[in-house]
Amino acid sequence: MTEHVVPALPENEIFELVERLDVRGPRYTSYPTAPVWKNHFPKDDYLQGLNALVQRGKPIAIYLHLPFCKSRCLYCGCNSFITGKEETICNYVDHLIAEIRNVGKYVERKLTHSWLHLGGGTPTHTPPAKLAELLDVLLEEVPGIARAERSVEVDPRVTTDEHLRILSERGFRRISIGLQDFDETVQKSINRVFSVEKMQAFVERCRSFGFASVNIDMIYGLPYQTADSWKRTLEQVSTFRPERLASFGYAHLPDKIKHQRALPAEKMPTSRERLGMLLDTNRHFASMDYQIIGMDHFAAPHDALAEAVREGHLWRNFMGYTEIRGVEMLGFGASSIGEMNEMFVQNTTLPKVYNQRIDDDGWAIARGHKLDADDRVRKTMINDLMCNLIVRVPNEADEVDGLREKLANITASLAPFEEPGLIEPYEDGWKVTALGRLFLRNLAMPFDRYLPDQANVTFSRTI
Repeated sequence: MTEHVVPALPENEIFELVERLDVRGPRYTSYPTAPVWKNHFPKDDYLQGLNALVQRGKPIAIYLHLPFCKSRCLYCGCNSFITGKEETICNYVDHLIAEIRNVGKYVERKLTHSWLHLGGGTPTHTPPAKLAELLDVLLEEVPGIARAERSVEVDPRVTTDEHLRILSERGFRRISIGLQDFDETVQKSINRVFSVEKMQAFVERCRSFGFASVNIDMIYGLPYQTADSWKRTLEQVSTFRPERLASFGYAHLPDKIKHQRALPAEKMPTSRERLGMLLDTNRHFASMDYQIIGMDHFAAPHDALAEAVREGHLWRNFMGYTEIRGVEMLGFGASSIGEMNEMFVQNTTLPKVYNQRIDDDGWAIARGHKLDADDRVRKTMINDLMCNLIVRVPNEADEVDGLREKLANITASLAPFEEPGLIEPYEDGWKVTALGRLFLRNLAMPFDRYLPDQANVTFSRTI
């Protein structure tokens, strides 16, 4: 059984801590977080970022956003749009191709990628031939290095063998399957019905097309879930022996996400029941020797992410966890995000507006943030906390006048978390314990210099 995964405290004592510490806060997929970014980000700043990528000459990560779905899953908080019209999807992909070609032309095809990810929406809701055209253009304009990692998110209900063949032939070996829950009542309530038998057959099809790594996404906290039904889902998922798993806590934000209002809040698990599901998930996959990754992911012992955890160089960005520390990223498509050493940039969100911006100007940058030296140091510190469970001031802090002292004082201020067992002394800082892993977001928040000014932002709950 994987060690240091499951807290040793009795569940009732853990729940008392959760009641005291469960607040709303950022997930720290980025730092600074997206609400800090400014609208009307200058295109020239983005172009300077592209030039800097070329000068550095390192392989980058690429994210392609394909926002369309066949039907609405009622829990979903993604930037997705429902359509059954192929012409709508194909028109969007034509504009996505135009954006890719514009970047390829601007950098004179001098960029390569080490990681390519298709997200959505549902990338495999795209007609197969159009998906093939899109990928071929991308691989021409920003070619991959040898053994580049390529991954895709799919809804198994719309993914055909032709989709799998096209992806496999273009080097995709990782596939992430959205499941959420196997209980039929839960599935009907969230409008995402897919049986165990169909999932088993789909996983086998994926493996037959050469996908060596299968990830399955689950969500706890949904209507009608119980401790027993959730345990059954965990056991059923285990039979597929996926290389990676993700188990997210459902974020109910009906004021912000209108379709979530269709979900019966009175049928959702209580806070205590949600905590039980989280702990049961950790116990279950730890008993099968999966390595817990960050807050809510798991990897088989032989997986590259598990190795990154053991070696202390796990990292993450908007595409997910990665063993490539500090990899820079370009995003293509509506709402896609780019992450460079100097900045974050994000395209406009609505597909129709995105299409128009590409027609008018060839670019669709809408928001962004230029990182200063303080940002970069705190970003490193928060990422090390969230990924590698270490709280210590980076050496780079010495490059900013007075920053080391500020961060050292914040680090020292975490001392009250030692008594309940969330952290323990480690070198010149702290190491997060198995119990503390439940509170990673709480531990990161004191290092966020922008958070005090974000009282008007509605974040999800930290636990």
